[in-house]
This record gives sequence, structure tokens and C-alpha cells, in this order.
Amino acid sequence: MLNKKRNQQAIRDILKEGTWVDDLKAVKNEFLSHFKEMFDSPNSSRLMLDMNFPNRVSMEQVMDLERNVSKEEIKRAVWDCGSDKSPGPDGFTFGFFRRYWDTIENDVVDAVSYFFNIGMFPKGGNASFIALIPKMQNARVVKDFRPISLIGSVYKIIAKILANRLVGVLGDLIHEVQSAFIANRQILDGPFILDELIHWCISKNKQAMIFKVDFEKAYDSVRWDYLDDVLNKFSFGSKWRKWIRNCLVSSKGSILVNRSPTSEFYFRKGLKQGDPLSPFLFLLIMESLHLSFQNVVNADMFKGISVSSSLQLSHLFYADDVIFMGQWSESNINTIIQALDCFYKASGLRMNLHKSKLMGISVKDEVVSRAASKMGCSTLKTPFTYLGIKVGGSMARIRSWDEIVDKVKSRLSKWKMNTLSIGGRMTLLKSVLSSTPIYYMSMFKVPSQVLKCLEGIRRSFFIGADLKENKISWFKWNKVLMSKDKGGLGVSSLFALNRALLFKWVWRFHDNRNALWSRFIRALHGNCGGLDKRSKAAHTSVWKSITTEVNSLRNKGVDLLKFMNKKVGNGIDTSFWEEIWRGDMNFKTKFPRVYALESDKKITVASKMNHNDVGLSLRRAPRDGVELEQFNNLNVFLAGTMLSDSNDRWSWSLVGSGKFLVASVRKLIDEHRLGGSSYKTRWIHTVPIKINILAWKVRYDFLPTRLNLSRRGIEIQSIICPSCNKEVESTNHIFFACSLVRNIYRKIASWWEFLYVEFDSYESWLEWFLSLRMSSRLKNIMEGIFYVMWWLVWNHRNKTLFDTKYSSTTNIFDVLVSRSFLWCRYRSNIKFSRIEWMKNLNLIYL
Repeated sequence: MLNKKRNQQAIRDILKEGTWVDDLKAVKNEFLSHFKEMFDSPNSSRLMLDMNFPNRVSMEQVMDLERNVSKEEIKRAVWDCGSDKSPGPDGFTFGFFRRYWDTIENDVVDAVSYFFNIGMFPKGGNASFIALIPKMQNARVVKDFRPISLIGSVYKIIAKILANRLVGVLGDLIHEVQSAFIANRQILDGPFILDELIHWCISKNKQAMIFKVDFEKAYDSVRWDYLDDVLNKFSFGSKWRKWIRNCLVSSKGSILVNRSPTSEFYFRKGLKQGDPLSPFLFLLIMESLHLSFQNVVNADMFKGISVSSSLQLSHLFYADDVIFMGQWSESNINTIIQALDCFYKASGLRMNLHKSKLMGISVKDEVVSRAASKMGCSTLKTPFTYLGIKVGGSMARIRSWDEIVDKVKSRLSKWKMNTLSIGGRMTLLKSVLSSTPIYYMSMFKVPSQVLKCLEGIRRSFFIGADLKENKISWFKWNKVLMSKDKGGLGVSSLFALNRALLFKWVWRFHDNRNALWSRFIRALHGNCGGLDKRSKAAHTSVWKSITTEVNSLRNKGVDLLKFMNKKVGNGIDTSFWEEIWRGDMNFKTKFPRVYALESDKKITVASKMNHNDVGLSLRRAPRDGVELEQFNNLNVFLAGTMLSDSNDRWSWSLVGSGKFLVASVRKLIDEHRLGGSSYKTRWIHTVPIKINILAWKVRYDFLPTRLNLSRRGIEIQSIICPSCNKEVESTNHIFFACSLVRNIYRKIASWWEFLYVEFDSYESWLEWFLSLRMSSRLKNIMEGIFYVMWWLVWNHRNKTLFDTKYSSTTNIFDVLVSRSFLWCRYRSNIKFSRIEWMKNLNLIYL
């Protein structure tokens, strides 16, 4: 597969001015001249920054950013880097650094400390290879390739340290319209807002425009002098700016053409793609665009979309993906063009109008087409793709699910199932096949037919069958999906995964109410987001689809909202009446007659509890009867309640830590839908996955024994055991009662020095095994040995039936000792030699 990929990506010729160049030296020179010119010094003249930056780095943060580097910080940066990333010119991966850290630690610390003390790199310390990644299939010209820098290890450590420090202050500097690489902000926030906005504008018949901007080679075009101005405006210290400046001006690279490097050249502009520091520096560049455009909006030169009196949307950023939205007008469009032109003349980032898109909502197509033609861009139809998500219509989701099913099938075609063990197939099943649709499943409800199709693909792959093959399955697929606590293999269903990912939005809606998307939802759907309403609406928008599904699960007995509990600290962010913060019901429902007297329905717990009298904010004093009774009960219920200095927070009761986990929701939904047995699946980590799966099949009689085949109506010559030719071949007979396996049990008993006991079923073996008294770690190894023995016995049985070569029974025990040693030795925390293993395991020091 690797050779095939290398062959496909090999650059044999290139198109230059309409002529094919196929000489390797000429091809290399063409790439060198192109990228050398691309990263050459920009024009000296530019527009200068002349505006205030409201958010700045504090003096404490400056001191923290410029502190001396420590050994611990350097080591943490080394361990943060991927161990097997492609090496730069020095040829070292970070797997090498980790393995030989004790030997090279002092040298690495000296090299990194030199930069932080002197502020410069030694000669060659900031060199990189530039790998060429084709942007499209059949890339023909030089500009069709994206340059990715493979940087040297010492530079990468330094860049990682600087990036780790910078991340700590970015949250205070970057506005909420940017959702890339900032804590508590996610890539899907932008598509989520856009989808809701489009549906809202259509439902309200509001004329609006969406302008999707493409920047031409965004990272590669950044001017370093503009970046330094931005850092200065943010009040970064002089030492920090010197470090960043030296990271840029000392960089040089050579192009890898078919793994052969060209001569080196120096960079004079741009941020290297592949540099850990580049994404965060680019965020600061884009923040300057946000601030300048926000000034335009504040000056009433651009009309955004007002969804409430306190919330107006005009633009959203995710790295270099930029979306402008506003009222439909020619002046709005002209304002965007002029603002981006000024930004280009200052920063070097040029808008590519040919790749930019204009869309009108509730605007005639011919009007949109005329405006796009005048601008020189193309029109954008709804639905459209933003950050890999098709937003703006239900038909987009239907088409996208078809694409995802095809993608999963194509991923399967890259793996030959007959060369993979069932353990390998299960690993791929849980990692590759389950993760492929996750991005889209995180935002949209998956149709039942699509789920059925995807589960069918996963099932066929797991049992080793081709999609068009009708192969016998000896177990129900739900049994594989069940958690190990319920007797399954813990694969988990895609239904549960999809619903758990959707519910994460509900959790984030409550847990981070100040986030832009959360405020946007409340502006459109009310303070509770519509979760308090049993909506029967169709899937008109993303959020309504989510709330509908949460209510649907609640009707089916899975009330996820009840596991969300408000932990009140100072009470500032908690509604006294509307939120459940004490007991299991909100006070609005528990004491309705008192709530009716409340003059401030939105009053917080802090405001209510700061007064000695809970009835102080009521319109009048409660009268006799139910009013007075409920008021007295409220006072009794609140007796002894004390507020603290900590912030209010949400807690997830399904997990002991109180932190929300998607896995906990998956497990809850699966347990409700799939059921399961009261027996846990026994799983031993000292042996491979395929061995554990066989033991699972043995326990539940999921094997194609002769008896099971005859029960399925399959005609076979005999149902007698081929090993002993005496008894019917059942699961219990093969693994517990056959003379062959009992002979192996005797040898294991002699090896481990325990009393030999005969078994006739899995249940009798398990009862005996659980009664043994020995340390848990040694017992795990012993159980693993039994599992390996079953695996060898089953292989011997299959060879006897289907292999023409004679399969000897005399060496099964010897193979058992050898195989189990190799597997257990490298999977357990117990250290032992082969001699100790063969002599007597009970003498191993634990």
C-alpha cells in the first residue's frame, strides 16, 4: 500500500506554459524557482496598522511568556510531539528522542536553552524539507501542490514550547467569532450557526447575503513586518517578539521532489505549514481582520444580521476560512471588498475572487448572479459546504450520508479481510470504520436506513464476509455491540454514538452559556433552547432536530437531561426559579403559587439568597391556603443553604468525576436498546484480541461445531468429534470433555502444580478457576494460558478437517508454552525469563 501510494504521488513531469517538462532536473528546478519566488520578500510599501486593540497581554502574562525555559518544559515539549512524524533534514524522529532521552537530555537542553538565552538559532538549526502534497487528483502544474514543511527536531521543540506558552493567552485575545484552536470552541460551531441562521432567515423571509471568502495561499502570504506590528499592538514583550522574529528570519528550506531535495533557499515571508507555532500566529493575524471589520460594522458601514437586540452576526472565522453574512445590499458587498483589499495591502493576504462564493437568502437567483458577476466571483447555492459540512438544507444531509456510506465501503476495499485476524478486523472496526462518519454524525441525526446500512457494512467486515456474500453469522450483531459489562464485545452501536454526539450540544449549551453559538440559540429559541417543549417539528434545522431527538429518547425511557445537575457555588449564573439547583425539580414547578407572586421571574440564586427574606422580591405577601403553605415549604426546603465563593457549574452524574463524556451516553443508550446478560465478558490483556474473542465464542457457543452446523440444517457427513471419534462434536466437548483437551489440561496442571480437575463445560471450568487462590496478576496470566490452549485446540480441529497435511497432537502443549510466553511476556507488567516461564510460574517474583 505504501509503495502504491508513493508511486501514485511520484512527480514524473510538470506542465510549464503549455509544455510538458519531463526531465527530472528541470522538474526540480521548476519547483525550486516557483517556491523561492513565492516565499521571496514582499513589496516594501504597505498599509500600516492604525487602530486600537481592546484585548492586550497583561504584564503578568508577558513575564510568563518570556520566562526562562526549564528542563521539565523541554521534556514536555518533546513528549508532546508525535513520535513517528516525518523527519526533517536532521533525520531524527521524536521516537528516537524519547528512547534515548537519558543519554541526549543534556545536549538537547543546551541547544534549546541557547535559543531562549541568545535569541538565535545556530547555523542550520532552522532548516526544513518541503514535502509536496497534491491539492487535487492528477495535479499537473506547480501551483497544484501544497507545501508542507518537515522541520528539524530542535526547531520543533522550540516552536512547541513557544506554542504551548502562547495557547495560554490566546483565549483572552481572540474574539469569539474565531473558533479554531481555542479552548471550549469547536470546529463545528461555525457550521452549526450558519445552518440555524439560514433556516431562520428563510422562515422569517429575511433577505440576507452570505459571502464565503477564499484567501490565496493564506499561510504562505503573511508579511512578517505586519505580524510584528500585530504582536506589538497586542502588547507582547520585546523578548517574545525577538524570539518569534528569529524563528521566521532564520528559516530556510529545500523542496523534496520524489524524495530528492533541491538546493536550499531562505524564507522571506509566510508561515510554514507543519510548524506548531504557525496556526496560533495566524489566529493573531486574523484577529486584526476581525477588529478592523468590527470597526466597519460599528461605523454602520456594514449591516449585519440582527437576531435579537443584543446579538448581531456579521462574520465568522475558522483559521483562513472566512464567512461574511449580512443584509442583502450592494453597499454591503462593496464594503466587504474594500475592507479585504485594505487588509491585503497591510498583511499580504489576498482574496481570491475566482474561488470566493456569494449566496443570497430569499433573494432572486438572477439578482445574486448579477452581483456575483460584477464582483468576479461565483454564486453559492444552498445547501453548501463549509468546513466539510453541508449546511442549509435537509437534502444536503441525504446526499452527504450517501457519500459517507460510499466512503466507508471504499475504506474497506483497501484492506484484504482474509489477511487479517478477527482481532485485527475488530481493531479496524472500532477505529477506522466507526470514526469515518463521526465528523458528520456530530452535528446531524443519522437516518435509520443509513444506520442500518453502516451497521451491515461493519457486521460483514467483522465476520470476514464480502458485502455481496451471504456468510453465516453465529451470533447476533447486537451481541457484538453490547458493552463488555453486559456480555458483549464493547463495539457500541452507531445509533448510540450519533445520539451521544448530538446530546453533547445540549451539554455544551448549558455548560458554556456565554459561547457565541449558545447565545445565538437562545436568541432564536428562547432561554431554554426549546428543550422544555415537546416539539414535534420536522428536522427543519440542526438544533430543532437535536431537541426533538432528546425528547424522543426521553419518551422511550432514556431521559438524558436528568443526569445534568447544577452545582451552585456563588449562585450568580443560576436561575432561582427555572433551573434545578436543589432537589430533583425546579422551584417554578415545585412551588407554582409562590412563583406566580414573583416580580422578577429571571432572578438568580445569588440575588434571592442574599436577602434574609426569600419573599422580599414577591409582589405581595402570600395569603392563607395553598400560597402560604407552599411559601412555608419553600423556606423549610432552603433552610441551611449556604453559597460559596466558587463559580456555578454543571455536573454529569453518570461519571464519578462529574465531567461529561460521550462514551457514558453511548453506554447508557446501548444498554437500554440492546439489553444484555448479567455476565461480564472476561477480557485478558496478556493475550491478543483474537484469543479473547475466541474465548468469548466458547463461552456463548458461537462456534461452527458439527453439532451447531447440523442444528442449522446444513448437511454434513458426521457430527462426531474428529479428534477422538467418540462423542458428538459440541463446544463443551471440544474444549472440555474430549480426551485430547483433557490430556493438555493434565499437562497444564503438572506445569502449574495444581490438582488436576476434569470439566465438562465452560461453567464448571469457570467455577473452578474463580475458586483458585493466587495473586490477581498471576491469575490473569493463567487464564490467558487457558485461552491460548483453546485457540490451539480449535486450530488443530480445523486443520484435521480441512488441511490435507497431518496435524500432530503431540506438540500442542509445547506450542502452548512457547506462544503463551511470547504473548504474555510483552503484555504483562511481570518480568520473567523463558527459563522461569517453563520451570514453574508460581515461583516468579511478583
